Amino acid sequence: MLKLFEQYKNAGKISEALLVGQNVFNKNPENPEIFEAYFSYLCTLAETLPSQTERQQLAEQAGVALAFYKENADLTESVVNKIFEYQGRLETIWNEIDSVKRAHHEAALEEIRKKNTDYLKQVFVLKDKLSKASSKKEHEEILIKIHEIDLVIDKDALDTEQNAIYNSLVKECTEISSAKIREMEYNDNIAYNQKAADSFKKAYDQFRENERKYKDHTQLFILTSSTLFGFDSSRFFEETKFYYQYVYSYIFNKLDDEGKYALTRYSIECDRKVR
Repeated sequence: MLKLFEQYKNAGKISEALLVGQNVFNKNPENPEIFEAYFSYLCTLAETLPSQTERQQLAEQAGVALAFYKENADLTESVVNKIFEYQGRLETIWNEIDSVKRAHHEAALEEIRKKNTDYLKQVFVLKDKLSKASSKKEHEEILIKIHEIDLVIDKDALDTEQNAIYNSLVKECTEISSAKIREMEYNDNIAYNQKAADSFKKAYDQFRENERKYKDHTQLFILTSSTLFGFDSSRFFEETKFYYQYVYSYIFNKLDDEGKYALTRYSIECDRKVR
């Protein structure tokens, strides 16, 4: 019964040998000679094949065959001793498979940790650039880069030291970004108020130079809509508000009743447009 099995095995035809060996064993599950030939071949392949997946599959197949044999064999002291030998060999195979798997896993994990270290270094460099960002565009571009790197960091693979560095970088980048936003908003507001103050002075100077011209409501609108009322008053500093009120009051007090009404209306309409 084992002749065809041995023929394929000796010829190196693994698939054919396994097919025949399984067939013969399933028909004679109590036969110690057939079992040993089939089981030994499975174990030899599980010990020597290069593919980790195939080794595991063959070890599982050997385990199934051994369990089937134990249920059907005529147990004697000699057979029981042999069964324990088979179990020992199979256990050694599984230990080797697990050892290789652990080694592969550790190697893969070490590679991931190396990449994580590189990513953390990149974030550290970007953190420094973030603190030196001079515009909103630059600030946003750096944040996007940090976010992109954060997405590829394998957080589950971070070791204790890396995790501490990561948490520190997240905190520092958040604090720097918030401070930078406040700084840029303040600088923007300074520039905005400076521009507003210059515009108010322009309205004041031009009105003083030619008051009669601006008694014409059309000319008054052209002047004040682009200077006095061309800004969002909610962004004004207190000093800017005081100067605005001064200029507004000066012009207002120089106008007749119709002019005062027109100036008030322009103020309301232009302020809504700006907002």
